[in-house]
Amino acid sequence: MTGTTVRSVETVALRSEPDEPFGYAQAWVEERTALLVRVETADGGVGWGECWGPIAGSRETIEDFLAPIVEGRDPADVERIYEDLRDRTRAAYQSVVPYPAISGVDLALWDLRGKRRGESVASMLGGRRRDAVRAYATGHYFKHGADLEAQYERIAAEAAANADRLGAVKAKVGLSLLGYGPDEDVELVRRIRDAVGPETTLLVDANYAYDAGTARRVGRELADLDVYWFEEPVPPTDVDGYARLRDALDVRVAGGECHTPPEFDRLFEAGAVDVAQPDLCNAGGLTAGRRIADRAAGAGVPVVPHVWGTPVAIAASLQLIATLPGRPWLEFDSSSNPLREELAPDGFAAGDDGTVAVPDGPGLGVDLDADALDRYRV
Repeated sequence: MTGTTVRSVETVALRSEPDEPFGYAQAWVEERTALLVRVETADGGVGWGECWGPIAGSRETIEDFLAPIVEGRDPADVERIYEDLRDRTRAAYQSVVPYPAISGVDLALWDLRGKRRGESVASMLGGRRRDAVRAYATGHYFKHGADLEAQYERIAAEAAANADRLGAVKAKVGLSLLGYGPDEDVELVRRIRDAVGPETTLLVDANYAYDAGTARRVGRELADLDVYWFEEPVPPTDVDGYARLRDALDVRVAGGECHTPPEFDRLFEAGAVDVAQPDLCNAGGLTAGRRIADRAAGAGVPVVPHVWGTPVAIAASLQLIATLPGRPWLEFDSSSNPLREELAPDGFAAGDDGTVAVPDGPGLGVDLDADALDRYRV
């Protein structure tokens, strides 16, 4: 026992507007939102977590269903609480386990546990293998009001600047959002490859814009452009499509940001991915993330978490990545997001060598700015 119990579990909903709207294969992004989870103990300790996805749904699930299960519990029993939340929601919802809501609570409990022990989460997960993680730049989104040539020029210039900074960039395809097709997608990647040069590691993310046949055609052309991986080529439910593409293509197939722990089991059993990308804010938090990473290691699949949130999500991902074997990357969002830029006083920045330092403070190792939380709270 830690000598204290959980007094409260509450949510903090945040909203901000980016500098300008931007798009990817599935949607336009006109605002950035986040749902944080704040867990407080009877003696005043606080841990922070974050949920993936819309505020509505996860907020109500946490406040009305999960919080009563957690309140009064020993906050050190993180994995036992995770299993109780998973099992109780599975029994209540039958066909769906609300993993994003569970993720936020689980991350907050790990943060709290580390703070109470004076240890980083990486230390509690078995010890860090590295103090800094190489990063690749995510961004390069589609823009409103630009014709195709202007899209190419603007996105390629952005990618070139990020390549100079980090040496690795991820391009978005799926110009069907703007009424174009796979030929224009391949041309966009070709323009980016020309702009960043042959030494830059180039990744491509389709956000499941294609069916398997179209993805096979695009993937073959991406291989000719020395693309390192082809991310989410088909819808996340199409495990067979993933597996067929992995067999057919000479470019790595990556995916997993939309997947839950049971779905990762199916991906690994089917030999469907070369790179697994769990999102800690979506797949069940650090408890589930570590278990997915262990299963991936058994299947010989490297793990590169998907990251697209606030400093809480970034810090949690860095803590897990610090413990992973091989040479994992941090997905480093370079798009406009005031929540990412202002919530943490120190923030996260890439060094001259293209790496981001793993926080070494207790818990997740990130402190949130109270004024910024008040400024963006909704």
